[in-house]
Amino acid sequence: MESQPGQLFESEASFNGAVEVVHVIWAAEDDGFAVVEVRDDSGDEFVATGTIGHLKPGERAKLAGQWSEHQKYGPQVQVFSALPMDPSDRAGQVAYLSSLRHIGPVRAEALCELHGPEVLEKIAADPETIIGSLPGLGAKQRESALESWYETRAVRDLHVELAPHGLAHLAGKIHARFGDRAMKTIHEDPYSLTEIDGVGFARADTIAIAAGFPPESDRRAQAAAWYLLGEAERRGHTHLPLGELVTQTTGLLGYRPEPDVLTSGPGVITEADRVYRQSTLDRECWLAGDLKERAGAEPVLGHSPEQQGDERLTAEQWQAVVGAFGSRLSVVTGGPGVGKTVCTREIVREAKSAGVRVGLCAPTGRAARRLGEATGAEAMTIHRLLEWRPGSEPTYKPGHPLPVGLLIVDEASMINLHMADVLLNGLGHDTHIVFVGDADQLPPVGAGKPFADLIESGIAPVTRLTHIFRQAARSMITTAAHEVNQGRPPHLVPGPDQIQDFHFLERVTPERVRSAVVEMVGERVEAGLGLDPIRDAQVLAPIYRGEAGIDALNRELQQRLNPDGGKAMSDRFRIGDRLIQTRNAYEFGLMNGTICFLVEDDPEEEMVVLETDDGQSVELPYSETGDLKLAYAISVHKSQGCEIPVVIFVCSRSHSGMLSRPLIYTAITRARKMCVMVGDRPALENGVRRDEAGRRYSSLAARLADTLE
Repeated sequence: MESQPGQLFESEASFNGAVEVVHVIWAAEDDGFAVVEVRDDSGDEFVATGTIGHLKPGERAKLAGQWSEHQKYGPQVQVFSALPMDPSDRAGQVAYLSSLRHIGPVRAEALCELHGPEVLEKIAADPETIIGSLPGLGAKQRESALESWYETRAVRDLHVELAPHGLAHLAGKIHARFGDRAMKTIHEDPYSLTEIDGVGFARADTIAIAAGFPPESDRRAQAAAWYLLGEAERRGHTHLPLGELVTQTTGLLGYRPEPDVLTSGPGVITEADRVYRQSTLDRECWLAGDLKERAGAEPVLGHSPEQQGDERLTAEQWQAVVGAFGSRLSVVTGGPGVGKTVCTREIVREAKSAGVRVGLCAPTGRAARRLGEATGAEAMTIHRLLEWRPGSEPTYKPGHPLPVGLLIVDEASMINLHMADVLLNGLGHDTHIVFVGDADQLPPVGAGKPFADLIESGIAPVTRLTHIFRQAARSMITTAAHEVNQGRPPHLVPGPDQIQDFHFLERVTPERVRSAVVEMVGERVEAGLGLDPIRDAQVLAPIYRGEAGIDALNRELQQRLNPDGGKAMSDRFRIGDRLIQTRNAYEFGLMNGTICFLVEDDPEEEMVVLETDDGQSVELPYSETGDLKLAYAISVHKSQGCEIPVVIFVCSRSHSGMLSRPLIYTAITRARKMCVMVGDRPALENGVRRDEAGRRYSSLAARLADTLE
């Protein structure tokens, strides 16, 4: 650390000046907070922190903030304002101009040569003339470059406008959503910003109140209702009861709005005492109608399976096979070790023998890969099956259905309302559909629970597999999962002939829990099982914060398992780290929940190379890495659809409020060779008794059964 910043810290309380970003030490993926090393105009380097995640290496900005002392990084500036500045040196100007479409480094150099150090000021004053002065730039390329310039400057203006509100890091997203109307939207209807992930009602409300919106305006109340309905959908609900919406809105606004005001806002609709976002109600109603029509239609495959005297299938399993051909809509459900995979394989065999074209899919890449391995047939994610990319319609949709006679959908409990809607819209009405899954696992991420609602409605044949096969019964993991599912704490002593693949380590304090988890992964996975602790073990926990939360576990596990990994992306990650993709990035083949390993970092190309857990190599630009997180420890929800050799599940007393029967059951059923629970036995027992994780506001079951009031 240079001495000058330290001297400044001792003599001055504030910092106000121009800096260049040297590198980003750390940046949060969600709220824009970042720790950045910067260089001031005198050449001194120091650390700046704050909501400055929009700043990139090589960029200049005017910072305003307060000096403070950090234990690790020493003197640093806590930034409350970071306004973008044009680069002042030739290299920075070339880099800036190179980012414009159809310009690139060679043409950027030419512009700087033609117009000198004031090139950016000249372009700002007369962009058409200056950019048009480039030789060899065609008319279409010139228009595209000009458009790119205007977009870049518009985002820069948004940075300035949003910086006082801590939203500068979202300027790009806001411009992408509202385009040329972005600035006008901020001034005239700031509540529209709640449509952007990461804004939230509180920040939009701050902007609106500062702009003079009355605290008790109808627009404010309606924006609060819209926001709360969106938050409810993120928690899994498709609607909220009107009374609950009024209560939540009152708490958010500080006064009680009239119910009629809340339900009269754009995009909000009421049905009886249920309040929905219009698009969600439309999806639920359409899906209910489609499923009922399929369930009531006659089968069209013209094939009746006949068991040929072998004893491979139980009566339950054979019922599932017959149901797949005897109804256009059927369900197979059951826990671990009951033979769902055998049923699926037999359905595929019967279909192929009858000349029926079969499709196989699952919500995640890991689940699709396991399905393909189990059946010997090609299986895909739902997105890949439908050729569905975000922001565009799927290739297979109404009028152009997927050309299959029978579709098997595995891990169906992971499918939310939106995914079910798109999937069913992509299928012809003659297609037979078999939903396969475990109804007792956690409900899906996102609004709705179509699989559970379909089973509850009773409109389609449901085969419940209950017989635990002998080989599976030898596993304590299987026994423990079924005990938890029945509301009983798992036994820890193996029975006769059982494999002791399930353990519980009693630790009470969060610190001791974390220490035991790190020791288990760091020492025993490799020494006791001969497995790779980074690739073959997964820590699962219910919450992110706290001494035994996901974030703390990831930091300590990274240090224990990968201490010597080379720095990657300015020390954000290390070479060899276990990572997880937290949003779909279809153009790179990365789905939400994909586990991958960082194998190479190329700072010159600003790119990393990842290896996914199914062996695929992915080159990912730095600009697309914002949704990567450490994955030595992940949430149970993120683990759905996968099987892992070793699972270490944290059930600390500090997590008691989040522990529930479906969560614990889902965690146990992820383990293939060994499951170790670490924590407090009373916390585990209380969690097993709580069957609350699956309770969601959803009207789909009642719509299917025609019992909706």
